[in-house]
Amino acid sequence: MNYIGMDVHKRFTYAVVKDEQGNKIKEDKFDNSKENFKNFLQIFAPEETKIVMESTGVWEYIYNILEELGYSAKLANPVRTKAIAWAKVKTDAVDADTLADLLRANLVAESYVPTKTMRKLREVVRERKTFVKQITQIKNKIHAILTKRGFRLPTTTLCMKSEIILREEYYDNDVIVHYLNLLTIYRKEISEIEESIKNIVNMDHESKLLMTIPGIGCIRAIEIISEIGDVNRFSSSEKLCAYSGLVPSISQSGSSLKFGSLVKQSNRILKNAFIEASWTIVQKKETNFLQEFYKKLAKKKGKQKAICATARKLCSVTYAVLKNKEEFRY
Repeated sequence: MNYIGMDVHKRFTYAVVKDEQGNKIKEDKFDNSKENFKNFLQIFAPEETKIVMESTGVWEYIYNILEELGYSAKLANPVRTKAIAWAKVKTDAVDADTLADLLRANLVAESYVPTKTMRKLREVVRERKTFVKQITQIKNKIHAILTKRGFRLPTTTLCMKSEIILREEYYDNDVIVHYLNLLTIYRKEISEIEESIKNIVNMDHESKLLMTIPGIGCIRAIEIISEIGDVNRFSSSEKLCAYSGLVPSISQSGSSLKFGSLVKQSNRILKNAFIEASWTIVQKKETNFLQEFYKKLAKKKGKQKAICATARKLCSVTYAVLKNKEEFRY
């Protein structure tokens, strides 16, 4: 069996190949292209080769190349791969060499790799999230300019009514109008993305199950599913809550045990999705059990802690719905 450690960068990769005894067979540095990977791997049969690389910003592109060439690869979690993180001598060659040894010893702390379909879905959902964030930034910029000019809108938010007033107030070459034109473009793009997401939801059984939970619509449902991936990789709801960053950090020394703020190493998109969905739930007119849970806890612990606890409970409910493949019921 051949064991290959790859230290992947934006433009190039440093790869080291070792045999079962740890002898170095081959090492090379090459630019990231399908042709270069094919040339490097051509003497190593896919069925007799194991590959590992760190989870970096360009891992997916490299992973797809390896898949197309018939190789399966493991994705190492860089935070948990401390042998590299703590190395006193840290070079591309050392990193690749260490990864190969960890793979050979079966000590790689793996990161989850979603299916190609799920990766595409994540890309679409995150694209929408980026556009929504940019719309908020543009609106904030418009508010800042209006405040600077001493112009007061009749509404607290920048709604369609306010935009009509601003277009009537300012000329076409004014910076305000330029920003309003950008808003129109972004809204059009978001509308198209949401339309494609709705088409996906109509064919996805898990999304329809999540939409039976109060406060979760089609966009939120597909966002949660794309980030969770396969729910069966979590052995319990507590594991999913921890992955979502909805559990407190713990500091223990001897008989002393302290609970701190929510853990920072988590899936932030999933964490925000559950918290935002929780705010929607507690603000609904129709009473539901999560709303009652929030109100009761908010009186004792305050709104911030109460909403985090509600998000955790919502995460547990989501796990049960997806795991049992049943609609939500009170």
